[in-house]
Amino acid sequence: MITAQHCFIRTADPDDALALERFYAPEKPRAAFLDRKRELLVPTFDELRELLSAKEAKAGVFYTVEDRAGTIRGFCSLRGAHPEVSHAEFVVVFADDADYDAPFADDVFEFLTDRAFVQLKLNKVLAQCLDSEAAFRAFLAARGFQSDGVQRDVLFAGGRWRRLESLSLFRSQFPPRNAGTR
Repeated sequence: MITAQHCFIRTADPDDALALERFYAPEKPRAAFLDRKRELLVPTFDELRELLSAKEAKAGVFYTVEDRAGTIRGFCSLRGAHPEVSHAEFVVVFADDADYDAPFADDVFEFLTDRAFVQLKLNKVLAQCLDSEAAFRAFLAARGFQSDGVQRDVLFAGGRWRRLESLSLFRSQFPPRNAGTR
């Protein structure tokens, strides 16, 4: 478990399945929950427990974000983080859009970018957000992510088509906390 300034970040476990299930709301689609065909996943509780029991989850690639009171506020990950490919997908999903402006959001950003750029020595992190994820997009832009482009009509949800924007942050843009860090 990582004790950050405003939250706790720990490897997700099967007991987090109930909390995670609430994030998969079809009325509030999130880019993080699209499959490879860009269709919205809506897994069952049992499927989520199985996923969180998998070897990849146990290896510490999917994290739960808890506030200081122990309430699960979100999840984060560096999906596909392998040094040989030199990049990963930056995933942050909070329960409430206002949480992207909360102090613990900075803790999550620091944790993931430190893991990506310092520990794994990746060259870039990518993020994706649907046009309905304005708070997440603002979170990314405020931290230096640059748009790589928008795909139109990617997902039909809530009675309308959604756009998907890809954003990236390069290691060279990542501000080190001190000169010897990178």
